[in-house]
Amino acid sequence: MLIEKGRVNKDNIHSIEGNEATKDGIENALINTANSSEKIESIIFLYHGEVSMPPRENAMHLSTQSDETIKDSILNQWFRNTGIERALVIIDGYAYEESLTVYYANRDTLGTGALNVIHPAEITEAAGKNSFLQALIDALSTETIDSDDNRHVSIIELYQQIQTDSLFEDAIFAPTGEVDQTVMKLSPAIHVTTFPEGAEILLNDEESGLTPKLFTENLQQGTYTVSVKKAGYNSPESKTAELKLTQGEVISLGWALKPISVFGTVTGPPDMSVVGTNVSIDGTEYVEIVGEDGSYSFQDWKVSALLTPGTEYTLYVKQGDFYHGSANFTYDGYAGIEQPIKLIKKTWFEIAEFEFNRNDHQNAVEAFQNGIEETTDIPEMSAELTVMLLSTFANAIDRGEIKDVNYMVVTAKLAEAYQQPDVAKKYWTLVRLNAEKGSPEAKLAGRWLWQMNRWRNVLNIGIVCLLILIIASGIWTFFRYRRYKQTEAEIDA
Repeated sequence: MLIEKGRVNKDNIHSIEGNEATKDGIENALINTANSSEKIESIIFLYHGEVSMPPRENAMHLSTQSDETIKDSILNQWFRNTGIERALVIIDGYAYEESLTVYYANRDTLGTGALNVIHPAEITEAAGKNSFLQALIDALSTETIDSDDNRHVSIIELYQQIQTDSLFEDAIFAPTGEVDQTVMKLSPAIHVTTFPEGAEILLNDEESGLTPKLFTENLQQGTYTVSVKKAGYNSPESKTAELKLTQGEVISLGWALKPISVFGTVTGPPDMSVVGTNVSIDGTEYVEIVGEDGSYSFQDWKVSALLTPGTEYTLYVKQGDFYHGSANFTYDGYAGIEQPIKLIKKTWFEIAEFEFNRNDHQNAVEAFQNGIEETTDIPEMSAELTVMLLSTFANAIDRGEIKDVNYMVVTAKLAEAYQQPDVAKKYWTLVRLNAEKGSPEAKLAGRWLWQMNRWRNVLNIGIVCLLILIIASGIWTFFRYRRYKQTEAEIDA
């Protein structure tokens, strides 16, 4: 494990077993380690065997093959004699004491940091998956053991992983000393994080997953360029990582992402204040208020209601009844957007069209109704709005919900605008029937009905003239015939 995963040189691993595992043999091994020509940062001392605590002593003793024990303070002195700064001790021991709790009173901390497990002797298994040594190997093999992603497996991380995976209910199991010291260095890595998480990672311009992510595979010595992006946040500048590819090396790159702002100013007529004007993004729940400086800004985005990149949105502003404004923007998703908006005074009919384009049909109808309270001279409107208004008012009139002659006039005009002459005639007829005789509405209905029936009227006049001509011709023929008979009678006489 140390060779494969920790990349420890096998020449730096010394095993003392059997008859060599005497008190002198262990001391000499430590002396030889200190005399090594290589620079040694730390010693990891793993002991597997019997431990004991003699009566009236608060010291742990390690058994050896020479029948001499090594007292914990003596072992610590040997570590100090090596001149090596750090000595990490792992004890996999078994003891014959009736109560193992006496080991909690151990006065000395072994090495600079230690991981101790002491089993009752009667249940100790020297090997196998249930032993501490096997649990130690399994823990070091686990991908999640490096809980802080610093590529250094510490005593406390090892302890926590073993405690998670294995149960030593009857044993003493405790870390002591400087528990953050490194037991094993892992392969080099690049650690990429963002706040908030879930940003796309580009490693040397290649899509490489989402944050947070630890890159450990297929890394090579050299420079890496790392960039991140997340919809709804400004894309920050990329960062570089110079990887030396040494064991235990980790390059951590992190970004605190700033939300995108959709912002701008709202302007109106010179004599009008825009402070307090509502600005909304159509189709969303986002609403902001224009500040004292005449500006607005959207930047507090909800995770459940993010805008969609590449989509066009419309900003709407409104002040009072008549001042409205709008502006479109395309949401890129990765950069701020500045969009000014101008308030323009509109008529009720223009407001109706404005609200209809926002798919707010109720407000469109209400604005149109306000307009026809002032005048029935309606302007040309979009075909879609014309159809909607015609349908709304025609149904209301037919159901008897509206008896106002002005609504009948407007409905007739809407039908004409939509090129529905039969429908228009129906409502002009209603106007003539319901309007006061001689009123402008009655006269208007009469003129429209005349114009709509003009060719029929002309035909009727033609028929009347023809009848008059026929009758006149008959009368003329009759009198001429009588005169002829009178003349004939006079000649015969």
